[in-house]
Amino acid sequence: MKRNLLCVLLLGATMLGFSAGDAGAIPVFARKYGFNCTMCHSNIPRLNDFGQLYRMNGYRLPGRENIEKTLLETPAPVAFRTSAGYNGESSNAPGADLSALQMNGLDILSAGLLGHDVGYFMVYVPQMAASRGVTGQDGSLEMASIVFSRLGSSWLNVRVGRYEPAYVAFSVKRQLSVSPYEIYDISFPGGPAYSETQTGIELSGQGRTGFQYAGGVLTGSETNHSEDTPMDGYARVACVFGAGRGQTAGQRLGLLGSFGSARPQAGLTGKQAFYRGGAEASLNVAHLNLALQYLYGRDKAPLWQRPTNEDDISWSGGFAELSFLPRVDLVAFARYDYVDAPSIQNTDVNRATLGGRYYLEDNVALHLEYSYRTVKSIVADQDDATLSFVTARVDVAF
Repeated sequence: MKRNLLCVLLLGATMLGFSAGDAGAIPVFARKYGFNCTMCHSNIPRLNDFGQLYRMNGYRLPGRENIEKTLLETPAPVAFRTSAGYNGESSNAPGADLSALQMNGLDILSAGLLGHDVGYFMVYVPQMAASRGVTGQDGSLEMASIVFSRLGSSWLNVRVGRYEPAYVAFSVKRQLSVSPYEIYDISFPGGPAYSETQTGIELSGQGRTGFQYAGGVLTGSETNHSEDTPMDGYARVACVFGAGRGQTAGQRLGLLGSFGSARPQAGLTGKQAFYRGGAEASLNVAHLNLALQYLYGRDKAPLWQRPTNEDDISWSGGFAELSFLPRVDLVAFARYDYVDAPSIQNTDVNRATLGGRYYLEDNVALHLEYSYRTVKSIVADQDDATLSFVTARVDVAF
């Protein structure tokens, strides 16, 4: 594993030393407007401030809403994204090591305007069987939503369908790293984690003062019955201080919360309540961005397969991620994740991640990343579980 890591680091240093080529357009929106990706992205897939404003404006250029072209007036808005390269994993669990050249899945994306005030966004993940050199994936309609923009003013926009809810302060779908945000994956068995897309309806708005809000209702846990009324709700408020949207300029501070009820996976009792709350910050200084997330969860005991007379199950954690963007074709990132796991498990999680991306073209990135994860053992005299992960891959959108 150490030899593999050394080889990958040397390969990454060589790749990062290449000079940049001419900028090229990325799919869908770039083809529509004739822009390159740096118009909306600081580094693909991460949005910059203009890209965030464009998304919040219902996939329309601010100030040009009246002359925007719709789906029938533009090229077919379909794009693909995939990556391929080396993946290595080393663990102290027997038989868990991996060293392989792999294709890492495939996404099919489509987005655009159905009307001058009606946009849509869709991501389809096709079924792929796992085989030597190919990472398997389940077929699913990951996202498919319609956005009604500016219903009277910028303070009222509506999104309906399957989407990434606004309670996710730092998008899982547009994160720089391959390694996950650990706190977003925590949930009771069968319950909805923050990393998952949900089906629902969301209201959002923003003003010129930098204040933003979003809130919605979701269908909720997969453990619920089809006749159960959707009752899960969420809200998030944030304010940006200074010029920008808090992505690459300005300072963003926010609060979030969600609540709901779900049936335990075993189905032994009726619906049980759960709650989530947290705070977030995105701070920018020159070429540096510091992203901070804290999240606290509290669930009724039966959701964790415990008796109804036991105390609620609580957990908390978050992450701090520092990004350095000296140029539009280069970004480096470092992140620390910590999860104080549910009290009945006592399996705290720590993860440290370090990586970088270099863009040969706007839509072709060389990605290098190393991550080390530990899980606290709950068995006396047993070592903590450890996992080392390294990847060197080419990330392509076309």
